[in-house]
Amino acid sequence: ETMQNRVAFLVVLLGTTASAFQLPGMFSPSVSSLSASTQRPVNQAQRIPRLGLRMQETEAAPAEAWSPAGMTVEDFFERSIGSWRSLRSSHNIAFAQLEEVNSDIDITDVSLDDPELQDICKQYTVEPSSACSSIRMAWEGTSDWDEEEILNGSTVLVVTKETENTGKLLRSVGYTETIPAAGDWVMQSDGTFVLNTLYDRAAAEERIWFATPDLRMRVSMIKTQGGKGVLTASLSTEIRDKREKK
Repeated sequence: ETMQNRVAFLVVLLGTTASAFQLPGMFSPSVSSLSASTQRPVNQAQRIPRLGLRMQETEAAPAEAWSPAGMTVEDFFERSIGSWRSLRSSHNIAFAQLEEVNSDIDITDVSLDDPELQDICKQYTVEPSSACSSIRMAWEGTSDWDEEEILNGSTVLVVTKETENTGKLLRSVGYTETIPAAGDWVMQSDGTFVLNTLYDRAAAEERIWFATPDLRMRVSMIKTQGGKGVLTASLSTEIRDKREKK
């Protein structure tokens, strides 16, 4: 009997303890079981504070693609000033031969009182003051025909205008012959500089344009004197050299 009384006492004690110390979620009733009069609406904005700042969404303006269209002849020669690394691939059609030439080209501005400029203007009876642009172009390179031979030289170019988009280009050294030469140039609306030069034994046509501000393209053809046949065709890519000079 004493043992039964002790067991009953323990049962009452444990029941009282469990009801007084209920664990949430395990022993406590759910929110849905509570009386509607005891429930308080929960404001989620009050319960969870906002962290950080709200970012404003803005659309980035699309970058405009660079284009040489509308370039003047003065712009063309001004952009050409600098150092360039050139790779020229030539096809000698007459002899069915290919040639590859790697060159370093330096283009600098030339003042009107430069002796070489004065000489070429005198030879073609042109006033130096009439030049709208004048540059000196120097090059040094090697050919895969003979990698030990150094190809180098320099020439002064004097540009004069007849109209806004046409004129003459005078060279102290020609493209195909190492003598002074004069050619007719046209500045096309798409920014291509076209030069046609007639020599004693041949004719040359060059097309030069900027693909980007730091990439020039050059297509050249050496033709027969009458201009009916093509002897040599070449394509040059010229990349502006931004390396520091030692």
